[in-house]
Amino acid sequence: MKKYSSLLLLAVTLFSLASCKKTLNVNADWKDVSVVFGLLDQTESVHYVKITKAFLGPGDALQFAAISDSSNYDSLQVYMQEYNNTILLRTIAFHDTLIQNKDSGIFYFPNQRVYVTSAKLYADLTYHLVINVINKDGTIKKTVEGSATLIGDLDVSIPMSVQRANFQSGKMTEVKWTSAKGGVRYQVNIRIHYLETPNGDPSQSVFKALDWLALSNLKSLNAKGGQTMDYFINGDGFYSFIGSQLKNDTVNGQVVTRALRTCDFMFTVGSEDLSTYMDVTEPSMTIIQERPPFTDIVNGIGLFSARTVKSVDSLLFSTFTLDEIKTNQYTKKLGF
Repeated sequence: MKKYSSLLLLAVTLFSLASCKKTLNVNADWKDVSVVFGLLDQTESVHYVKITKAFLGPGDALQFAAISDSSNYDSLQVYMQEYNNTILLRTIAFHDTLIQNKDSGIFYFPNQRVYVTSAKLYADLTYHLVINVINKDGTIKKTVEGSATLIGDLDVSIPMSVQRANFQSGKMTEVKWTSAKGGVRYQVNIRIHYLETPNGDPSQSVFKALDWLALSNLKSLNAKGGQTMDYFINGDGFYSFIGSQLKNDTVNGQVVTRALRTCDFMFTVGSEDLSTYMDVTEPSMTIIQERPPFTDIVNGIGLFSARTVKSVDSLLFSTFTLDEIKTNQYTKKLGF
């Protein structure tokens, strides 16, 4: 674990009988602190790294936050080195781009600058991130670094692709997998696909989906892989979740009918650093609110780590599930 701590030493001369200047400047000399966030996932076709800087200056900090120039660097050189153990395989360049869908908030929006590459990445290899902050004269002001080893393949044994998804009130649905090398934290999302038809008119039918976080914050004993992880999902939760997400069978004055189609079991795996970061940053449930900050960035703060997703897709629902959704207390009025 790599920890980041900062110590701010403020020396104040209280007074002197000969000269007394009673002014305190809370803004110390400005220091450039790089903030880096990136999660590599070999199952994705595009990979992003967010690079900003911490800022401090006279005036209203909320006004600074709304200005992109306060957080963005003028010029960066960003690349990754791909290693198999100690053997350098290749160097991967990033380029900057604007994402235009950032939600409103304290910080500037909707545009945000990120650094991106579409290079194909591979499980079990290590990727060393290098960020050079460039001066106006083209020289390197400082170098910020991070390193992440990608997570190995996840072996899912239950459910299998030939199975039918079965959720029964009062009973449990089993999921089982073998932990992945490099993975520590796991969660299981179930994407529920259904067909919605207004006024019984098939020409207006629309395929929709709901994402249900069925299991979360599950941890393997270590990151070595090979551990059998066997868990159970409460069948009542399936119907309760659907009932909480959908309205009754009259929507906007139209009578709608719905039909379950398929579901996908999506297993997300996070690295040890990512798991630690989540533990440190989650809300405290005790009277001790301040926690030690966590970072794995050299010469900066933030997180550069790995995750991966393994899916078992397009499972048909069991006959029992198709029948029960029509009569279950949570879903019987939803038009299934």
